[in-house]
Amino acid sequence: MHLSECYRLLGVPRNATLDDIKVAYRRLARKYHPDVNQNDPTAADKFRLVQEAYKTLKDADKGDLEKELFSKNVATRSQANSAPPPPPKTYSKPPQPHPKIKIEVKQVSNKVDPISSNPELKLKLDMLRRVQDLLKQKKYVVAIAVVEGMSERFPNTPEVIHWQAVTYHRWSSELILNGKLREAEIYLNKALTTDPKNRELAFEVNRDLERIKQLKNKS
Repeated sequence: MHLSECYRLLGVPRNATLDDIKVAYRRLARKYHPDVNQNDPTAADKFRLVQEAYKTLKDADKGDLEKELFSKNVATRSQANSAPPPPPKTYSKPPQPHPKIKIEVKQVSNKVDPISSNPELKLKLDMLRRVQDLLKQKKYVVAIAVVEGMSERFPNTPEVIHWQAVTYHRWSSELILNGKLREAEIYLNKALTTDPKNRELAFEVNRDLERIKQLKNKS
């Protein structure tokens, strides 16, 4: 996830401090936590995106600090090696301290919902919710059409890849129940190819492929 998208998701400017980022993350984490939004099927995806954005910005902030400290240490050593000997001490009247100026900093709370204000992200979440609703209604063919359209618009997106593979697997299970073993086998292989890193899905797909093999032997 790019840093610019992380800032946009958390609703903070690019010059925000780590404390500002933490405050924004806690606010959005409470807002999108799945336990609070049990009736919203997209809450888990929103919560995961917010967590990923916060982790990316936190790691980036740590890396920038380490680079800054390293640069300061190198500069200090270089100046110490090349600096001329200090001039002899002279005694004079110590300078008078400047009057301290108190600066009051007010933190501005950004109450804009970053997900609602991002049309592309909102479209993606709405379409994912539609796919999940179609799967609940067992409208697998329509769900496949929707999720394949999403893969063209949002390529290499983990959420889309996951639900595309899940949709293929759900449809293959229905095909097995209807005795369409050859077609079910095709969609099971599609599920494996679409999301090969999903171990849990791979286990279920391989189990169904073995089940098809046994059914074919019986017939």
